[in-house]
Amino acid sequence: MDSHRAKALALLCFLALPGLSAHAAGKTPADLVVVQQGTLPIIITAPHGGREAIPGIEPRQDRANVATYRKWGGFHQSTDANTDILAQGIAAEIARLTGKQPYLVIAKFLRRYVDANRPPELGLDSQAARPYYDYYHESIRHFVDEIREHGPAGLLIDVHGQSKGPEVVMRGTINGRAVERLVRRAGEKAVTGPNGIYGQLEANGFKIFPANDVPLGGRNEDGSFIGGYTLFVYGSHNRDGIDAVQLEFGSQYRAKDALEKSIRNAARAIVAFHEAYLKQPADR
Repeated sequence: MDSHRAKALALLCFLALPGLSAHAAGKTPADLVVVQQGTLPIIITAPHGGREAIPGIEPRQDRANVATYRKWGGFHQSTDANTDILAQGIAAEIARLTGKQPYLVIAKFLRRYVDANRPPELGLDSQAARPYYDYYHESIRHFVDEIREHGPAGLLIDVHGQSKGPEVVMRGTINGRAVERLVRRAGEKAVTGPNGIYGQLEANGFKIFPANDVPLGGRNEDGSFIGGYTLFVYGSHNRDGIDAVQLEFGSQYRAKDALEKSIRNAARAIVAFHEAYLKQPADR
């Protein structure tokens, strides 16, 4: 074997090593976004749990004015720890319980390179990062359109993590706007009632803030966690949207030794909500 072929073979073996960074190996948008076709009218998204660098992209810098970022929850580079595991685990458990798959879109790229829960002018600095951002959102848009085409109702669940209230799951519906269609069809009980999405989360052991006896609307939800760009774009206050909620899991529920329980309980809650309000929505 000549020296050129030997060097080429050595390089190929090196690139195949597990755990090699995206900077070294190179990753396409499809490599850095988990996309799963579903058979249930439920989409689970997670924009901030990614762990991988994007090749050739520098970390984002806070170049916009503070007021612009504040509208969307501020400038952050940190990861929502274990929300990727949480989202994938919930999807797998829902499939185990029902025999059907939810749709799934999860960013594998680190938030410091692309923030997929911000508008593009804030979510990325370099146009070289745009294909990764676009692939994430084009996947969600395709799934939203598919659910709207094939059924009368659906739910997008945007999974996040927060440490302000470690023991709570923050309710995020843009103070009711992102679930307008669900509330119009079935009332607030479909959100906070016994079989509502947050009611079932409470029934399965999660503490909800604001509490489920606090009505939707006004400014009852914590202003930092009411829902970000994903809910703003895809929520049912848009003519081309579906009902959408943001689940901000406190750090207590995302701890390594709590993940299995959190996954199991969240999946049970979502399945119960599906049975009550999505499986036969015309009858509710």
